Amino acid sequence: MATRASRPKRASRWNVGARVLAAIPANYALTSLATAWIARMLPMPPAEASAAATLLSFVLFAVIALTAFAAQSVMRLWLWMVGTGAFLGACLWLSLVSGGRL
Repeated sequence: MATRASRPKRASRWNVGARVLAAIPANYALTSLATAWIARMLPMPPAEASAAATLLSFVLFAVIALTAFAAQSVMRLWLWMVGTGAFLGACLWLSLVSGGRL
């Protein structure tokens, strides 16, 4: 007979919903920012940099989606995603303002 402490914790609807939102739409936004910034920073011709960054984005999207469901805390997951998105957005904005290549 399993004791109450040894039973697996049931996921609430809020918990699952927050993870699904993090795994799909928020992940898409985060991956888009990362792909744009990486494409601008790679030291190669723009067409090749875009292709390389796009290939990398498939791996990045999968890793973030898996992380969304593997994270122990939904709050830490969202704080990490918002913080990373703000950082990548600022980096991309700075590269655009400084006259980097398009």
